[in-house]
Amino acid sequence: MLLENESYPEDTRVRKEALVLVEEGHHVTVLAPRRAGQPRREEIDGVAVRRYRVPVATGSAVSYVWEYAVAHARLLPRVLGELLKGANVVHLHNPPDTLVVFGLLARMLRRKVVFDHHDLFPELFELKFGRTPHVRVLRLFQRLSFRVADAVIVTNDSQRDVALECGDVPPERVTVVRNGPATASLAAGPRVRDGSLEDPRLVFVGSLESQDGVLDLPEILDRLRGLPGRSAAQLTVIGDGSVLPALVQACESRGLQAHVRFTGRVGAAEVPQLLAEADICVDPAPCNELNHRSTMIKIGEYLAAGRPVVAFELCETRRTAGGAAWYARCGEIEHFVELLNLLAGSPEDRRELSDLGLRRAPELTWESSADALRRVYASLYSSSR
Repeated sequence: MLLENESYPEDTRVRKEALVLVEEGHHVTVLAPRRAGQPRREEIDGVAVRRYRVPVATGSAVSYVWEYAVAHARLLPRVLGELLKGANVVHLHNPPDTLVVFGLLARMLRRKVVFDHHDLFPELFELKFGRTPHVRVLRLFQRLSFRVADAVIVTNDSQRDVALECGDVPPERVTVVRNGPATASLAAGPRVRDGSLEDPRLVFVGSLESQDGVLDLPEILDRLRGLPGRSAAQLTVIGDGSVLPALVQACESRGLQAHVRFTGRVGAAEVPQLLAEADICVDPAPCNELNHRSTMIKIGEYLAAGRPVVAFELCETRRTAGGAAWYARCGEIEHFVELLNLLAGSPEDRRELSDLGLRRAPELTWESSADALRRVYASLYSSSR
């Protein structure tokens, strides 16, 4: 398994997939970036982890190109070494889609290739940097990734459509393996504070990147606190990312530093505990092509915790949460805050959303998706006999 944009075991999707394959009897090696304090080589729950150093992009397009160039140079001998030792499947986790060069190497050596399509990388790059020549190049790499792979794994039906239409992948080679919370993380039942809340506790969990809309959180909290009866509203931000310094500064500039808690990155086992403290969970991801087609892992985690949810009207968010969330009109922060205010004032509505979320969550769990992953690998090995 090749991983570039996140470390291991911090990348929850890669970790879950690797553990499923180990349970099925596969020998799994993950090649991933090395964070400070992590050893170069480690075995975690039966998964062999081999780490490499990469420079961390500072936010500019040039810094990302440099990060990817160094990562590819350091991955090349490691991938080749694993292939020569007998690895028979190379499992590519995007972004970036440029990892397909290692898929081409695997195909030259007559090994199988799985393309695990996490994100719409060209759309993400365009959202960050505009319609530059890089985007056209990245679309070529995306199409190549789809076509080189023996099997394509996607996170939702929107991304399946991309594989079928843009990648021209036969339907039988594309499998939806959704992200989702573990069954063990499901809350036992709705837990809602009574009465109208002067101190509604908001929680956000996830990556702190510009495309996630997190820089709108200070304005959302500030507006909510300015409404009658909500003056003690507070926010907990769970996660890390490149815009964390800017987010902290934005909170300070609005005088919110005493009302916002930043936990940083936490272990997967801690997330349900922190979500249990929330009155309302939020997702401020804005409406754009990238987000409309992306399944936000946080939404499933919110529902599993039995928390009411407010989010913008995104296609895949609605497919995930259904009626277990309230949806603000795209781009209207004022409407987002209005929904938060209504929920904070209504324990009945909070309890209804909590109950709906807990009823919906079991079908979204990772265990339901793990069977799809098992079928992908069973078909790979049966076709190679």
